[in-house]
Amino acid sequence: MLNLWGGLQCHISLVKQTQTLIREELNVTRKNIGVRMTNEERYKDYMLRGLLTSKELYMDEHPSVEVKETIAKTFMGQFNIEVDDYNDYRETYSDIPYIKSKFTKNREEGFSDIVTFYNWYKKQPQVCGYCGISQGELRELFTKDENKKLPLNGAKKRSSGTLEIERIDSSENEYNEKNCILACPLCNNAKSNLIDEDKWRELFVPGMRKYYESLLGRNLKNLKS
Repeated sequence: MLNLWGGLQCHISLVKQTQTLIREELNVTRKNIGVRMTNEERYKDYMLRGLLTSKELYMDEHPSVEVKETIAKTFMGQFNIEVDDYNDYRETYSDIPYIKSKFTKNREEGFSDIVTFYNWYKKQPQVCGYCGISQGELRELFTKDENKKLPLNGAKKRSSGTLEIERIDSSENEYNEKNCILACPLCNNAKSNLIDEDKWRELFVPGMRKYYESLLGRNLKNLKS
C-alpha cells in the first residue's frame, strides 16, 4: 500500500511538472504568433493584464522565474531591457491605469478583454461625440481656479470634467466598440436612456454647443458636431 501511495505521489508530481512546461510553451507560442512581440509591446501587454503590478500574475505567466526583487527588475532582467528603455515605456503607457479604471464589469462582456478596450479607447478623438467640445475645453470649464464655471455647486459627482464612455443606442444595453463613443458629462447625462441619438443631435446638440460657447466666451474649436 505504501509503495502504491508513493508511486501515486510521484505520478502527480510529474503531471504538475508537465503541466507547467506545457503552460510555458503555450505562453511562448502565443507571444510568437505572427510578428514577434517587441519589448515595448510586451510591456504594454503585461501592464494591461496586470502582470507588472502583481507578483502572483507574473509568476503564473512565468512559473520557472523567481521574482527575487521587484517585478520591474525581474522583467527587465528576463527580457534584457535597459532602465532608460523601461522608463520610456512607462511614460508612453502612463495612461494605462486610468484607462483600465474605465474597464468596469458592465463593459467587460462587450469589449471581451482589456487589450481590446484599451486599443478602442486610444483611437477615440478626445472630443465629445455629440456636441464636439474637446477635453481641453472641458478642463477650462471644470478647473479648480477662480475661472471655474462647472459644476454650479460644490457637488463632487462629474466635477472633474472628463469625457465619459457613452452608449449611442441605450436600448441595446451593451457597451461595445460599435455602440460606444466618448461624450461630455452634459451630453451623456442629459441624453441618458431617454432620447435617441438622432433626436439628440437634431434638437439638443445645437443648444448644448451654444451653452458651452457662452461659458467659454468663444466658439468651440471643433466646428463640426
